[in-house]
Amino acid sequence: MLPPWFTRENKWRAARYGMETILIRNAAGDERLMTDDLAELLETLRPIADRLGCDAELDDVRIILERGASYQRQLRVAQSRDGDARAVVGALAAELRAGTPA
Repeated sequence: MLPPWFTRENKWRAARYGMETILIRNAAGDERLMTDDLAELLETLRPIADRLGCDAELDDVRIILERGASYQRQLRVAQSRDGDARAVVGALAAELRAGTPA
């Protein structure tokens, strides 16, 4: 179990750095990239999700790992379109219509 200070620090890091967060993993202070930690956790949870019939929901997390979180996809669109906010909104609308991240 993490000391409360580490938990607060991890929350701050996640809010600040998003998917690129390096998390404190244990009381010894060992750290790991959140996406690596999450990918490992997904594999651990796979048999449980299969048994509970919620493997599709777990796949949604995998898709976020592969394609990036919404803010990352929005930034990619903005960067590729010279900061055009309308392009970002258009990409978000397309994702909403498709029901899946682009």
